[in-house]
Amino acid sequence: MKMWRLLLLGVATGRCLHEETQKSVRLLRPPFSQMPTHFRSSILPLPGSHEPRPLRIQTYYSRAPVPGEAWDPEGETRALAAVTETTRRIQGILAVLPVQGPLLLSRDPAQYCHAVWGDPDTPNYQRCSILNPGYKGESCLGAKIPDAHLRGYSLWPEHGLPQLIQPDGPGVQNADFLLYVQVAHTSKCHKEPSVIAYAACCQLDSEDRPLAGTIVYCGQHLRSPTLSHDDIVMATLHELLHALGFSGQLFKMWRDCPSGLSARENCSTRKQVTRRDERGQLLLTTPAVSHSLAKHLGVPGTLQGAPLEEKQGSLSSHWESRLLQGSIMTATFHGAQHTRLDPVTLAAFEDSGWYQVNHSAAEELLWGQGSGPDFGLVSTCRTGSSDFFCTGSGLGCHYLHLDKGSCDSDSTLEGCRIYKPLAKGSECWKEENGLHTRAENPHGEIYHRHSRCFLANLTSQVLSKHTSQPSTAPDLEDPTGCCYLHQCTHKGAYEVQVEGSPWIPCLPGKAVQIPGYDGLLYCPQGRLCLRDEGARAATSQPMSFTTQDLLSQLSLRLTGTPGHSLGKGQREELAEVVLQALVMRAGTSRCYFHSPTITTSLVFTVSMWKSPGCHGPSVAMLHRTLTLTLQMKPLQVHHGEAIFTTDYSKLWTSLDHNPSMTELLLSTGFCLLVLILVGALGTLAYQKRAMLQVAPSTT
Repeated sequence: MKMWRLLLLGVATGRCLHEETQKSVRLLRPPFSQMPTHFRSSILPLPGSHEPRPLRIQTYYSRAPVPGEAWDPEGETRALAAVTETTRRIQGILAVLPVQGPLLLSRDPAQYCHAVWGDPDTPNYQRCSILNPGYKGESCLGAKIPDAHLRGYSLWPEHGLPQLIQPDGPGVQNADFLLYVQVAHTSKCHKEPSVIAYAACCQLDSEDRPLAGTIVYCGQHLRSPTLSHDDIVMATLHELLHALGFSGQLFKMWRDCPSGLSARENCSTRKQVTRRDERGQLLLTTPAVSHSLAKHLGVPGTLQGAPLEEKQGSLSSHWESRLLQGSIMTATFHGAQHTRLDPVTLAAFEDSGWYQVNHSAAEELLWGQGSGPDFGLVSTCRTGSSDFFCTGSGLGCHYLHLDKGSCDSDSTLEGCRIYKPLAKGSECWKEENGLHTRAENPHGEIYHRHSRCFLANLTSQVLSKHTSQPSTAPDLEDPTGCCYLHQCTHKGAYEVQVEGSPWIPCLPGKAVQIPGYDGLLYCPQGRLCLRDEGARAATSQPMSFTTQDLLSQLSLRLTGTPGHSLGKGQREELAEVVLQALVMRAGTSRCYFHSPTITTSLVFTVSMWKSPGCHGPSVAMLHRTLTLTLQMKPLQVHHGEAIFTTDYSKLWTSLDHNPSMTELLLSTGFCLLVLILVGALGTLAYQKRAMLQVAPSTT
């Protein structure tokens, strides 16, 4: 059995190609010296806009020029669905000072111009004197940029006014970042079968914030049956975070804004973003990152910085995986269920100086949590001092305990070994993985959505009687990863169940014996039944509301430009914009807010309840807080050329505002009250009758 399981090792992981991809792209900035005044405003913040607003990402899909039989509709559908979900998620995480008016991208003079005027004494010095006859427009990582998105260009004489060759396009409204999307089978896809997608940033604004980028999906790879929608979304998020600033090519452009994002006049390019420590390890040394990593490792104060993975001959764009295994920004991808949008990564975006970050969107990273300043070093990972690492090549459990794993290493771990999920059938939470155990199950394994991986060497006493000689004790194997049911009793405490056994309390850090089995089951400490346990891969629990989390409804009257009417599609867009602003104001994730709508009379309504797995204050508390803050400071949102503001005098907020819900609760409560009264009267009558029957006679 053990040899058969070893043959299943070799997890298919995705590798990131960002470093080599970004290196191949020429980053363009707006040519201010040659821009008319009205163009310059198109990449500057809105006048009078003092608050960052959710990052508006506009996506444009262009089908790669391939033969008809090579077109992949399935891959295209999966890619576009992932892009839509990912861009919405990013809008709830990052905010910027919004771009004014239409967003226009720059043209590359090196492409459209063959020669420029070289005499510095002439008025048109460095302007295009000879056009490139082979110029065919602009592209971003192979994706064609429409002329409508680009500034125009001219041919300049040595003296005098220019000849306009191409006028400016209309630009893109309501956009802070343009994302071009392609689904293709490029040479990069062909060389790297594990690559899901790759991306790069192409253009920057005057303060070096990314304005445009391209993501290329490897179409044939998207058809893999082992690749879920969540996997593609998480891979997309990884690549877009590269394009938005987490990149070795962009680190040197990060800005220091001590007075905050709104006070741009006080911002300057950071003097130092990366450096090497005394061991020669490359670190990202910005303040929020250093503080966030120290908090994660349980170190008082701050650290020197967060280690970056190094590749020979290229700037690093990923966290060192020994230290931040499972982070969204490590170099290898092991599936959505093992990946987290961690606090250290969000701290990096805060340090970029380009974004305001919603830190409540961060997901807890268990890897290395509270392990101290020496965690993840090559000198300590092989000593056995941390159970996040392993030695040898045996079988055990992945650190999230969702999967069985094999003790293994790779090039990014530099000799350190960790339990990596098996390539097939490792998921304890998949019931179908347990089909082969039903005929003979000597270890009592149970595959279920509530099952987790435990180190154990259990052997059924019933089955061992048929295989062992009489009066001899069974030979117990070394503990290995096995799947058993678990249920939380309270935070950090749980019980386990093996096939045929009762529920057994499992004290974290201890070993327990299971009735009917020889051997021991070892209870992991600090991994299960935490606030963010990390069981996203398991089937969601049925929705239920506590008394504090009943359905609430928030309604806001909007006032806007007089005479400005909105169609149905425009109202849906505006509802999303208002919701994003509301989430930013609340400082929570979107899991509280559902089904936003706007009526023709400009009343915005959103339902409020906590989705399963949503962490934070109760709905009632959040509802009250929002009511007060909106009264003191109304929301202001931009939609197209119009500005909408919540009207304080017409602010509607109500708990259980839904009439049908209220009526249902009232009627249910009334019925329960009647039943209780009837039951109480019946009980009294019964007791009185019983007393009369058993009382001694007085005559």
